[in-house]
Amino acid sequence: MTDEHKLQDSPGHDYLPLPISMKVPHMDFIYRLSCDMAAENHPVGAPFDGSHRRVIMPIEGGSVKGPGISATIQHMSGADWGTQVAGTEYMRLDARYTLKTDDGHFIYVRSKGIFSPREDDFFAKGEPDQMTQSDVEWFTRLQFDAGPGPYNWLNGIMAIGVLSMHDRKIIIDAYRVTNFPGLPAKDIRIKAKA
Repeated sequence: MTDEHKLQDSPGHDYLPLPISMKVPHMDFIYRLSCDMAAENHPVGAPFDGSHRRVIMPIEGGSVKGPGISATIQHMSGADWGTQVAGTEYMRLDARYTLKTDDGHFIYVRSKGIFSPREDDFFAKGEPDQMTQSDVEWFTRLQFDAGPGPYNWLNGIMAIGVLSMHDRKIIIDAYRVTNFPGLPAKDIRIKAKA
């Protein structure tokens, strides 16, 4: 491990010192995703006249590019089944969709996260064409199901997505959270019984 990859001490030591050293994890870039959302959402409303409403936002397609992956989001292969807290612009995200890599492998992606604008009246003038990290807390946890092959390593990682929007396209920068910067993710496979 080089000096540039050393992990920083956790601020938790200032609050609850432990006899072991805790570190802030590192994030390795995986890919950038550009996602085309359908023009029309499907608002379900508030079940049981409750405190939240469901909004289904279909995903039309998109592209994924990174140092170890190049893929497309399959046309209409998923949606975000968001839950909006009544009277707020806060939303819990629950997206699912399918990638097809340029070399022919399918990867199922599950994405759960939050959307929380900095300003309470963020949508007062309608939905903007652009949202940046300065405008909104927009993060997601990404989970992958990849079959045997070159993308199997995605199955065993902890990944997060940092989101923004440009020209009405959702942009996600995906990162692997790791304690071992500079080392590739493990390719975890079931071992054959002896």
